[in-house]
Amino acid sequence: MDQPRILLVDDEPDFIRLVDDILKKENFVVVCAEDGSQGLKMAAESHPDLVLLDWNLPGKDGLEVCKSLKADPKTRDIPVIMLTARGRETDVVLGLEMGAEDFISKRALRPRELVARIRAALRKQTVVKENGEILKAGDLALDTSRRKVTIDGTPVELRLKEFDLLLVFLTHRGRVLTRAFLDEAVWGAQFFGTSRAIDTTVTRLRGKLGKESHLLQSVKGVGYRFEEE
Repeated sequence: MDQPRILLVDDEPDFIRLVDDILKKENFVVVCAEDGSQGLKMAAESHPDLVLLDWNLPGKDGLEVCKSLKADPKTRDIPVIMLTARGRETDVVLGLEMGAEDFISKRALRPRELVARIRAALRKQTVVKENGEILKAGDLALDTSRRKVTIDGTPVELRLKEFDLLLVFLTHRGRVLTRAFLDEAVWGAQFFGTSRAIDTTVTRLRGKLGKESHLLQSVKGVGYRFEEE
């Protein structure tokens, strides 16, 4: 099996050495970029298996870099884990909405947790790629392997988490899905308060589904259900 290639975007030499040492012991290949612009260039050129991205970077901050990665077709499928000293709920929600797969605190970095989070993100990405199929509901079609969504054959542009959320709904159609379930399935359930991110993402998703938005139904006090009438 090939060694997973991790791109670390961070400007702190001591932290870079620490993460490099942790990951190399676990058979990861680590490449580094010291600012956001260099990180974007390296991601596009080498297409790593995962990006570890510091929030506080010189020039482009981590949030801008994450947004750019998810907007570029060449890099949008690369999972991003943000490294941050921030702990505010609003910051976590904002990062997740920009497409980050996960957050890890730099203040209390635990080697085993870092490795476990990276492996979990890589496993999730592998499952999506290897189990490609076309899921349909009404005139809506979702291609899991190409991460494409169409309505009546017309492409629908979705952000990373919007796509992931729609995929969960389509694979559990007809079931009432609680916010806790969606939290774990899409965001990983590592953080409190992400129901705001869920509701915000559902609202955006409905707006993009157009005539098929009626398929995504709210269940008051519980969560959501995706059901063909």
